[in-house]
Order: sequence, then C-alpha cells, then structure tokens
Amino acid sequence: MCGIAGYISNEKLNTVEMLNVLKHRGPDHHAGYSDTYNSKEIFLGHTRLSILDLSSNGNQPMFSDDKQIIIVFNGEIYNFEELKLKYFKQDSFHSKTDTEVVLKLYQKFGIAFINELNGDFALSIYDKKLNKVFLIKDHVGVKPLYYYTDGTKFIFGSEIKTILASGIKPSLADDELLNYFVFKYTPKNNTLYKNIFRVPPASYVEYDLNVNTFSIHKYWTLQKNKEYANLSYHDAKDVLHNLVEQSTKSRLISDVPIGNFLSGGLDSSIIAYFFKNRKDILHYCARKAEVDLKKEGTSSDYFYADKLSKEWDLKLLKANIGSEQANLDLIKKTLYYSDDLIADGSQIPSYLITKDASQTSKVILSGMGADELFLGYAGHMLTLLSENVMSKVPFGLSSGLYKQAAKVNQGKGKFLAYRRYIHKIGKYGNYPNYKFGILNLVGDFENSCSVYAGNRDKLEHMLSNYFPENEDVFDSLTRFEIENVLVKNLSYTDRTAMANSVECRVPFLDKHIVEFAYSIKRSYKLSNTGTSKRILKDAFKNELPAYIINRRKAGFGMPLRSIFSTDAKVNQLLDKSFFSNFNQFSIPNIEKIISNHISGKEDNSSIIYALISFQEWYKLKF
Repeated sequence: MCGIAGYISNEKLNTVEMLNVLKHRGPDHHAGYSDTYNSKEIFLGHTRLSILDLSSNGNQPMFSDDKQIIIVFNGEIYNFEELKLKYFKQDSFHSKTDTEVVLKLYQKFGIAFINELNGDFALSIYDKKLNKVFLIKDHVGVKPLYYYTDGTKFIFGSEIKTILASGIKPSLADDELLNYFVFKYTPKNNTLYKNIFRVPPASYVEYDLNVNTFSIHKYWTLQKNKEYANLSYHDAKDVLHNLVEQSTKSRLISDVPIGNFLSGGLDSSIIAYFFKNRKDILHYCARKAEVDLKKEGTSSDYFYADKLSKEWDLKLLKANIGSEQANLDLIKKTLYYSDDLIADGSQIPSYLITKDASQTSKVILSGMGADELFLGYAGHMLTLLSENVMSKVPFGLSSGLYKQAAKVNQGKGKFLAYRRYIHKIGKYGNYPNYKFGILNLVGDFENSCSVYAGNRDKLEHMLSNYFPENEDVFDSLTRFEIENVLVKNLSYTDRTAMANSVECRVPFLDKHIVEFAYSIKRSYKLSNTGTSKRILKDAFKNELPAYIINRRKAGFGMPLRSIFSTDAKVNQLLDKSFFSNFNQFSIPNIEKIISNHISGKEDNSSIIYALISFQEWYKLKF
C-alpha cells in the first residue's frame, strides 16, 4: 500500500508538497519522475509503504528496461506469483515485487493486461511510446484514486489532499450537499469539491498526450455467472468455502507482520479461523462501555471477540471507544485524513484500532464487504419484508399497518433496534420503488433531506435509476450498495488505516467472491424466513462456535445514539450558528432534528454526526 500522485499541465506544479502530504501512506521512500511532451509538463510520484521486497529494488516510480514505460502503483496483486510463473518464467527480474510483474504484463498485453489481475490496486502508467498516461482502479474500488480537471490541468492522486497541495484552490460543490446529508457521503463518483472526481471502480482513464484529451473506460462489469447461478445449495456452500479460504490465504503474502480486525462477528471470525495456529498474527477489537451498549440497544463486539480469542488462544488487543473518544480533536484528525468527506461513526474506532495495530502490524485484514454481498444488514430484511410480505397485503390494510409502524418511537423503550426498523418500514413502505434504497441508507431519509434545500428531484431520479420496476430488487440493491455504500466503507477504512501507515486487505472483496455472491439465488443469502448471510453461516458452521454463528449483529462504530443523548454533548460538538452562513441550510429543521433525537422520539444520531462532520471539514478545508 502506498500513495501515488501526478499531473499533466501547462506549467510545473508543487510536486514536493504533493508527495509530502502523502507521507503517511508511504513513509519508507518517496520519489518522482518528470517529463515534457507536446508543451505539457508530466509528473508521476510515489510514496512507499514497504510490504513486499523491503529493499530499495522495490522503490518507485519503476521503469521498464528501455525506460519507455513508467509506473506508480498502490495496492497488492494477489496472483502475481502465478502470473510471473505463467508468462515470465524465462525473464530476469530486478525485484521481488508485484509492481514489476504488473509493468511486464503491460509491456506484453498493453492495457488489456488489467484482465489478468486479481487484487486491490490504483496505479498510473506513462507509456512514452504511445504518448499516453493511464489511471487504473481495481474491480470494486478498494484502493482510492481521484482526478481534477479544469481544461488546462489534469491532476491525480490517492487522496484529494495531494491534488490541493499542487496549488489548486478548493471550491465547494454545493449541488452535492443534499446527497451528502442523505447518504452521509457523496455518492456515485462525485466529491464535495468542484472539478474533483473519483476514478470509478473497474475503470481506467486514458489521457492522450497527442491531443490532450482523456476518456474513461469500463473494463469489468458485475454479471451473473451461469456456473454459479445453477449450483445447488450444498454445492454452493462448498464453492464459497473454497473461495473464501483461497482469498484469505492469498492475502497473507507479506514481508512484514500481519494482523486482523476481530469483531467477534461472523465475517472477521471466519478470517481468523484460517490462521488459528498463527501465533505471529495479532487480532484487534473495539470495546464499547456497558452504558453505551444499553443506550444503543446493541450487543457487545468485544464480549464475543474476547470469548473467541480465549477459546482459540488468539492474541487480542482492544481499543476503547465511547463519549471520551467523541471529541473535536479526534473528529478533526479523521476528517483531515478522509478529505473526501464521510460522516460515519466507524471512522474514529477504525483510526484508533489501526493506530494501536501500527505498533505491531503493517498489514491488517478486515471482513468488510460480506454484509453487502451476502445480505447481512437490517435494511436487507426490511426489503424482504416489504417485497415478499407487505406487497401481498391488500392496500387498505397495508396502508394502515404502515401508519401504525411509523408512529413507533425510535429512541426510547425496550427493543430499540427493532423499534428503529419498524418505524423505518412504516414511514417509507408506500414510497415508490426507490424506497429500497431508502431502507438501506443510514439515518432517516426525510429528516436528512430537510437539513439542506438541494435538488431533491435529481436525488430521487438517481435512486430510481438503481431500482427499475422490471428487475429483481435484490439484484438492484446489490449493485446500489457495491457502487455506493461499499465505496464509502472502503474509503474510510483506507484513510484511517493509512493515516497510521497500515495496509488494510479485504478477503471477501476478491473479484471471484463478488461474482459468486451476485450470481447465486437470493434465498441462499437471505432466506425466506429472514436468516441473513445464510450460506456464509452454513458454509462455516462446523468451524465456528454456535455463539458466533447465531449472535445478533452489532454495527462497528462509535455509540452515536448514546453520545448525542444530551443537549450538553451536542452543543459541545455542534455550532448551529455556523450553518447560518449558508443560504440553503434550515436552522429550524436542524433544531427539530436535535430536539426529537434527545427526547427519544427519533433516532437522528447519524444526521447530527453528518452536521458536525461537515462543520469541521469545511473549517479545515476552506
């Protein structure tokens, strides 16, 4: 894992500062390459976090033998040894890195080389023979890559801060603010900065220096594989077990120590299973206080992780998270690193865990992605209830049921989590088909829309496009979450880990597992009776204790509902007068959102956190 940066411009830019702001991504070495062609200045830069071949032979930028191809690379190619053996058995190599294999693959196949890769990657290649610069991003967007364009400059990098460090003055894309408050990040490939965009997953950008134009191309599209789609449940379990085992073990390639996020949940416990006997691998878990768990209405990750670690004799380290950690200093710190603004309560614990982990591990594995692929979120169950049950109830009766459900208080009383679910499906049950997106978003849709007066028609049109009436709703939902929710989760995980110079790897997001999960029947993943991640549980039920398989899901994140339960704490963190500086914010609606949350009538914790995050991010960046 590293940082990359570069530009194509009419003038030289501040390359020193562009690399300086990425040093947390690559503290071990940094360097750049500059060239001039067709009146354009060209630069490729790299900051290195040494994971494979720790010698200077692995430093970048890396050059072909004839010096005509230059590469800067961030990520890991997990099948690089097989590719090396398959295509370059007779070749000599200067290093033991995957970067050099990628370079040779490009020389052999041209841009089609991408189809050979299985890994997590964001890279740039400058081909002096073709006079082209390529930016390439992995299949589901595990590694970050951004670009800026204004007609005279094309600037790119692993993080937005390197683009700004080149000398670009930031400008707020206020037309994206409504989307931010609804999604708690900026969806699709936009950002909250004008003219700065994400390179889409499974895509490459081709910049032609001969004519000074660029184009974006898709090289992979998620599709159903008939071989997987026709599997019996029994056979599908075996295939999944093998795929997860292969993916997890392939992600152990490293010349530095490896660790694991262990939440005591299904996904991270499956990963831990494959190295039960590896005493050199440490495991890390966040621990919430009992008082916070009670107010949240959730179970304790640490309880299960601790129990499993004792049973399997794993080395477990904990990071405490709670009200004490929800302070402006820590919020500002995570916002500095995740300058592509994300309001997610998981950022602080992710930062704290990787900060501790960085003392002993340079690589850490995460179970991220399994919930999106195998339908493990509460919103998936609400979708099943809406699609398979409520849609079959006569309209007059269903309408009455929805009205009663919408009246349920979300923030007080017993069974808090279930109250939130009942309220949500009641409030949005009669909405058009894009309700399936709403049911799977964090926070209340209407309350989120009320914060900022943006273009709601545009927002609803975007949501509707994901959920056409003639398509299976769970196929639509998987695509929606992979392209949006998952991108957000991967972004904060990458930024908080790399803030501490730690590489995060995600075995469940191997392209073969992603394709498998999309291809199999919905009932294999979410049963008709509401068993979530059914096939994942059954595939590993003989390896994992029953208390892991059957435990209630608990979100990984700060206990925001508990933290924002008093006026004093909200007022400590949120400056309502700040929002009066913007024309389209509604102060009365913001005050209502806070009041209803503190009273227990509604759960608006995610919206309050989104307001605090925007407030501090704007002060930092503008």
